[in-house]
Amino acid sequence: MTGFDEALGDVLNNYATNLRTAINADTEAAAKKLKKAIEADAPVKTGTQKESWKIDREYLGGIDLKTVVHSEDYRKVHLLENGHLTRNGTTRTKAFHYVGTNAEQVLDEYEKIVAETIRVVK
Repeated sequence: MTGFDEALGDVLNNYATNLRTAINADTEAAAKKLKKAIEADAPVKTGTQKESWKIDREYLGGIDLKTVVHSEDYRKVHLLENGHLTRNGTTRTKAFHYVGTNAEQVLDEYEKIVAETIRVVK
């Protein structure tokens, strides 16, 4: 029984490292998929809305990854997602729900992929 605790600690550390690496890869793939889906569904008038989407990555303590998909022009995204009053103040513009619907789809798939990754990683 000597050395059992060290061996068990090594096995658990290796599992945690492998799991974090796999989940970070899943997160990166989901962020890229979300960005592509949003760009594909973005309304096209001048084309700047499609090109404004970026992926920011932030490493939180070690190898944990935080990924954010965002637009540089967040004000325009809000107006397009929710609609707004026109200049004359009497009518509203059509709302384009291209961010929310794509985010829901990708996040649902992401949860399933992460659950599968947790089952598979050794």
